[in-house]
Amino acid sequence: MTYFDIYKVLFTVELLVAEFLFTFRLKKRKYFSIRFTFSCLALIGLSFAFPSSINAAWYSCVVFFALFAVSLFLLFFCYKEKFENIFFCGLASYTTQHFAYEIANILLSAILLARSPILGMYGDEKITLAFNDETFFIVLVYLLCYFTSYWVMFLCFARRVKKGQDLHIKSRSLLLLLGVGLLVNIVLNSIVVYYDFEFVSNLIHYAANILCCVLLIYAQFTLIHNEELQNRINVIQQLWAKEKKQYEISKDNIDIINRKCHDMRYQIREIGKHNNISSDVVTEIEKSIKLYDMTIKTGNEPLDIILTEKNLTCSEEHISLTCVADGKLLSFIEEADLYSLFGNAIDNAIEAVKKIKDFDERLISLKIKEIGEIISVSISNTYSGEIKFDEQGFPLTSKGDTDYHGFGVRSIQYVVDKYHGDLSIMTKNNLFYLNIIIPKPAVKQC
Repeated sequence: MTYFDIYKVLFTVELLVAEFLFTFRLKKRKYFSIRFTFSCLALIGLSFAFPSSINAAWYSCVVFFALFAVSLFLLFFCYKEKFENIFFCGLASYTTQHFAYEIANILLSAILLARSPILGMYGDEKITLAFNDETFFIVLVYLLCYFTSYWVMFLCFARRVKKGQDLHIKSRSLLLLLGVGLLVNIVLNSIVVYYDFEFVSNLIHYAANILCCVLLIYAQFTLIHNEELQNRINVIQQLWAKEKKQYEISKDNIDIINRKCHDMRYQIREIGKHNNISSDVVTEIEKSIKLYDMTIKTGNEPLDIILTEKNLTCSEEHISLTCVADGKLLSFIEEADLYSLFGNAIDNAIEAVKKIKDFDERLISLKIKEIGEIISVSISNTYSGEIKFDEQGFPLTSKGDTDYHGFGVRSIQYVVDKYHGDLSIMTKNNLFYLNIIIPKPAVKQC
């Protein structure tokens, strides 16, 4: 048995461990434990099948790439995922394994001031066991390098693969290009291994390989991050278009309600005069009509329409909505953006306040004021129970609509960002605060 026979198995185990780090949160197939155990044993068995009699750079590349390719199909056998998701995680795993390998090489070479002992395992020499202090030290450094490298890669990248998450990899060509980048990196490493360069050249090569691994895996996960951002933007744009249409409908409905209420008051008074209906009855009917004539005036017509619509909802839910708002300050904000901003904010407040059993405690407050060159918008509401926040500081929705989960606040954030403002959310003394500051637009000089 040669050193290369041992290293093939060692490489396979390293690759399997790395692949498990990146895939264990993916959707698993039935009998996963049995499937995964069989896959591990099959891949390790396959590593023994490759003969070690050929001592060449191209052959080592073929062996490692063949083991990697088979591992991808075995992962597909274990996980119920699209193959591009499997390839993504497999590519990240191989990059992690190679990163750890190069870290161990550069560290051992620097400590021993010589070529890394790990590279000797590529040769066709027969195994000669010699356990001494130096061997123990090399094994210890090797294990520490792999453990630390895998742990760092897990913290920085692998844990970003969420449980049951669809990776949404649309740019398959870019993913394939990253795979080619890793392939070139591995091939160049094999050339350096089989052609003994100078000590300094080896160190430079190791450092370059490490940097390439970091850049490759960073590019991979940037690809996922960009896809996630694009999906969020698409959803927000869909919601924005929906809210814009809803605003037009609300505007028409409020106008109709106001006209009808005005006409009905006039008609009731006339009926009362000619049919001798008591003034008390007329007053009671007018009070009932007034419930649907709750126009709020802030000096900003689009904002008035939004707040009037929400005030009607609040009245039906026995919620007190108070406004101290100078709507003219927000005249530079587009109508659809106003609807998205205040519609979502007050809808979220209504959803929270509705859970309070005591009607007297159902309170929502809106304040819009000017502070120097800043416009301050504050929306507060009472709430009951506990409010949980996600990693970005956004409150988690309690609604059953998981398709648009959390996008109400994201829509608000989208509008605030559009006008170069800042959004903050906090809770204090059983009050939920949504605070927005937006700089006043610069006055255009004639």
